Amino acid sequence: MAPAAMSRLPIIANLLKWFKGDELVIDNALFKLHHQASTFILMFGLLFIFLENHLDGRAIVCQGGDQYARSYCWIHGTAYVRDHLQGKATGCFVDQSKITSEEDAPVTAYYLWLPFLLTFCFGFAKFPRSLWRKYLENNMMQNLLAGGLEPATVTRNFLSLRPRYTKYHFYFGFCEFLNLMMVVLSIFVTDALLLGKFLSYGQDTLHYIFSLKHVGPEGQFLSHDPQCELFPTEVACYIRIGATTGAIDRSNYLCILSNNLFNQKYFLVLWLWWFFLIAVSIVGLIYRFARIMIPDLSRSILMKKATNWKLEHRNLSGSDCFVLDKLGDNIPHHTLNEVLEELAKHMGVKPDPDMMDNHNTSLLNPPHNPYKSTTNL
Repeated sequence: MAPAAMSRLPIIANLLKWFKGDELVIDNALFKLHHQASTFILMFGLLFIFLENHLDGRAIVCQGGDQYARSYCWIHGTAYVRDHLQGKATGCFVDQSKITSEEDAPVTAYYLWLPFLLTFCFGFAKFPRSLWRKYLENNMMQNLLAGGLEPATVTRNFLSLRPRYTKYHFYFGFCEFLNLMMVVLSIFVTDALLLGKFLSYGQDTLHYIFSLKHVGPEGQFLSHDPQCELFPTEVACYIRIGATTGAIDRSNYLCILSNNLFNQKYFLVLWLWWFFLIAVSIVGLIYRFARIMIPDLSRSILMKKATNWKLEHRNLSGSDCFVLDKLGDNIPHHTLNEVLEELAKHMGVKPDPDMMDNHNTSLLNPPHNPYKSTTNL
């Protein structure tokens, strides 16, 4: 039933392909946070805001306005609300103390561009993963498993592809770095569209939520809400049209933007998510740099997947261990153990230097035998 429904909705079917996982594991959990979790959050906001803006007949409601006034105010509504109109509807408007005159009031119609903004951010989030899968990964895992899961076959494939592993590991780290850069780029593009108010939006909003509110004598909040600063639900609109006398007829309307209630909460969640991703990605980059520069770290991580792995396999580089680690995500553990045994036969196992030192010391200083007589008979 579901596949038949999907075939009738090709647009939705094509969108779902973006979230479909690969047959083989070619990335890690950090990659999935960027190209799956991030894109899901962005796609949810994109669809919801687009439907609200274009299908909701009451996305904007103006006091005493006709259809022309509503359409005009939807495009040209400003944040300036005169003193005698403030608080008549929602009380959620831009802080008037920052506006010196009506002409200085910012136009708040940037919410019309939010679907296009989220579309670009969606593309930014998908770009590193698409680059890795289509060009840089170059079917490495598929080639390693070509011919079946027989340990001898996998080992032969591993040895034939070994010259590519250093570059493979470096490209993987480069794409993780691109993930971080795409999040930073999304934040700055969003901040530019939202008139420089997004960069500190989450911090200001959280401070407002958990701070003490000051209430005026009529019960109104005196502390201004940063959410209203970015997405006001109460805006003013001034329309100038030619009158029949030839003069200019000027009308003033107070309008309500109910959609901005969702935008306030959604972009707070998006701000928190992006800054969480930045923190996690920085930790991930430090971890990736350590794995590239310290081969023993890659060996110790591989030990968790292969029970018979020994540290004396020192002729495997950190990149070799990284590829084996990724290979272990696609084959059973016992198969990985057998592959390592095959590699030990083909590559040879270098003895542990510490064990060699202990062996040489024992030859130079043999242990004392208490039963051996010290008297020459």
